[in-house]
Amino acid sequence: MNLKTIYRKLKKRRGRAKILASAIVTLKEGLPVKLVFVRDRRKQDWLALMSTDLELSDEDIVRIYGKRWDIEVFFKMAKQHLKLAKEIQCRDYDALVAHTSIVFMRYMFLAYQHRINTDHRTFGELFYACCEEVSDISFVESLYRIMVLAGSRLKASGSYCEKTATCFFNTIMQAALQSAGLLGKRKFASNY
Repeated sequence: MNLKTIYRKLKKRRGRAKILASAIVTLKEGLPVKLVFVRDRRKQDWLALMSTDLELSDEDIVRIYGKRWDIEVFFKMAKQHLKLAKEIQCRDYDALVAHTSIVFMRYMFLAYQHRINTDHRTFGELFYACCEEVSDISFVESLYRIMVLAGSRLKASGSYCEKTATCFFNTIMQAALQSAGLLGKRKFASNY
């Protein structure tokens, strides 16, 4: 079936929902994918988003696609309108890095000017909104995950002294927690 046929067969959400429907389908090659149909804001139609991660919720697929679309728009703007790789004719690495940096700065100036003219939030609000959007996991959490992975690899290798490894990992995690101001809020020793 094509996308239009799949869309017609699905039960749609009522009202002005942004996400109209979703379905898990199998491509011709046998790969299962999740299709999410969203309302197209520009016209009275729909768009289909496809994800190979079947565990993601419909909302997460739309959110991730939105971030990726911003990146695509950035590169289109940089290539077509800001002349990335068109106004320079050299093969020197440093010159290419300098040219790319100048093009990216042009984009930042234009984006900043556009935001000043269209977005009425304060700069501080925008900063905190960006920080919330960017942070997926904290440094301490990522360090913890690395330590758990290292502990499991040590156990699998066979040359593993649980007492020494636990002491080593706890020392690292306590130093990280202390520097982050989180000491005492979490105990890690039992996971090694």
